[in-house]
Amino acid sequence: MRRDRDLQSLLLTVPDGTTDADLTAWVERRKNQPCETFLAIEDTATAKAVGYVQVTQIHRRNATGYGGIVLAAHARGRGLGRSALRQLIALGREKLGLRKLLAEIRVDNDLSMKLHLSLGYRVVGKMEKHFADAGGQHHDVALLELLLGEA
Repeated sequence: MRRDRDLQSLLLTVPDGTTDADLTAWVERRKNQPCETFLAIEDTATAKAVGYVQVTQIHRRNATGYGGIVLAAHARGRGLGRSALRQLIALGREKLGLRKLLAEIRVDNDLSMKLHLSLGYRVVGKMEKHFADAGGQHHDVALLELLLGEA
């Protein structure tokens, strides 16, 4: 997934490197960030990782954080993403003590927008030409929020 430029662009990122060593280092950095939570999504049928969820930019005093999810194309359409995002919401509320999760999603990422909206997120703004992909094309990004007391 980290090597898929189109997928990474939908996730608002341009990876620095895609060698096996780069990917291993990236996972280790994600796992060891003090104000972040990073968990793999496992397909129980194959016992293989098919994505991940994360909470980044956790602000302890305000009890907010940015939630994110990525799921490999072959794993979509089976409810794994919905289940993982529900678990991420519960994790944010119950274990991290957050009162709000935020999400930044490219406005053309229809699947992610629909998923988040269906689980109670609401759009609170749009940032025009906010993200530049690897080819230099700029994309609009929606800012969503979910008040966890209401989830």
